[in-house]
Amino acid sequence: MKFTIDSDTLKKALESVQVKGRGTTNNGFGSTNFGTYAYIVADTTSIEVWNGNPTFCVKIVIDAEVEQQGRVCIDSATVIPYLKNFSGEDINFSVNDFVLINCGTKKASIPLVVNHPNADAISRLKNMLNPVYYTIQPQILFNFGKSKFEGAFTLTQRQLQDTIKACELVKSGVYKFDFNEGVLNISTRQNVTNKYEETITPAFPTGEPATIEFSSPIYAFFEKDQMLNFYVKDDFPLLVVANDRILLKAPHISG
Repeated sequence: MKFTIDSDTLKKALESVQVKGRGTTNNGFGSTNFGTYAYIVADTTSIEVWNGNPTFCVKIVIDAEVEQQGRVCIDSATVIPYLKNFSGEDINFSVNDFVLINCGTKKASIPLVVNHPNADAISRLKNMLNPVYYTIQPQILFNFGKSKFEGAFTLTQRQLQDTIKACELVKSGVYKFDFNEGVLNISTRQNVTNKYEETITPAFPTGEPATIEFSSPIYAFFEKDQMLNFYVKDDFPLLVVANDRILLKAPHISG
């Protein structure tokens, strides 16, 4: 496996697939992190950076000069400091018995990770997400498994971030999307007296009404000002697609 890529672009991707933010933890509402392991797949003209578990999966696609195709799992906590050192420069990234990052006269050797802790889940979800792609206006409702999504709409990353951040003030960590008649209501609650809701009119609404609850700060995965296509169905995974990335989140099951 060997490719050439901008060091800052790769660093940002490795940071993004960690999906850092605030959400539910074993100790209540607090800082969350999806983990520092990243699964990288080098194709003919691009690389894919994945992270995931059985209930949550993210992917970023980056253009790259691929000399040799392949795949590898790395620990971003080890790689990112070197990428910061090579900031603003193209790097040669190659894999044999270890990872070698080469930038002019500078070279860094980094140990491989034998397997992503959730390699089986990523492999399964990767195959299921292969048909998914970005369009400016979502019209096709993709299949997922033996079923398919029933509604779709578009928000900006800013709309999503501002609304979920307001919901975070309630500190429940669980958010509800209620999509009906072209309008999206986003809400959260701790109890009868501690709750928040906001109504947004999304762009390009299509399909059937749907209600879904999910957890985690999904806005943190996307770039500012990106247009995000949401695909929804009652009690079904939430699928969010941008021009260079995909997020899939299983629904939150109360109790």
